[in-house]
Amino acid sequence: MGDYRATQRSGSDVAMTASSGEGTRAGGDPPDIATMRATAAPVLGPDDGPDALPPNAAGLKTLDSTLRGHLEVLIPEVQKAAGPRPENVQTYCALACVGEARGKLTVAAGDALPSRVRHARRLARVLLALCEHYERLTGSGETAEQTALRLMGEHATTCPTCRTRDDEGHADVPCADADRLYDAWRQTRRGAFAHVG
Repeated sequence: MGDYRATQRSGSDVAMTASSGEGTRAGGDPPDIATMRATAAPVLGPDDGPDALPPNAAGLKTLDSTLRGHLEVLIPEVQKAAGPRPENVQTYCALACVGEARGKLTVAAGDALPSRVRHARRLARVLLALCEHYERLTGSGETAEQTALRLMGEHATTCPTCRTRDDEGHADVPCADADRLYDAWRQTRRGAFAHVG
């Protein structure tokens, strides 16, 4: 039997996963992708500034443990959704990401603060990538990036301000709503949580 670790999910629900990556969570509930994204978001803020991270070593250690726990829960789910053999580019990329995530779990953070920050960001980036793969493979709706892009396109085709053109066909009036939707889309491209809608 493998070495099992408990990872905290939303509320008091505790998920069990095998460190070998072959365990399943109690109850078979789907992974809490929103919580995973919310955990990674502060690490990968708009400017990736060091002030976006917990200010002390204990905070970074807790964040590192939480990110690792999320990865241990999500890796087997993505692998299961992709299947045993890659059938297309999407499943191949998902399995490659699983391999990268497993590799990052084997690396320990250094003792220096900059090293710990870099390590937390690496874990957060691979966690967000796995979230995207999971959503695509399971068809669990639009990703945040897809939603932001769809809303931006819908706005551009329906907004009278955005549709106003000068004699040369260029938009000549700035639109605050379009700017807000564009900023939200950029945030999803960076992996940060942004309110879209």
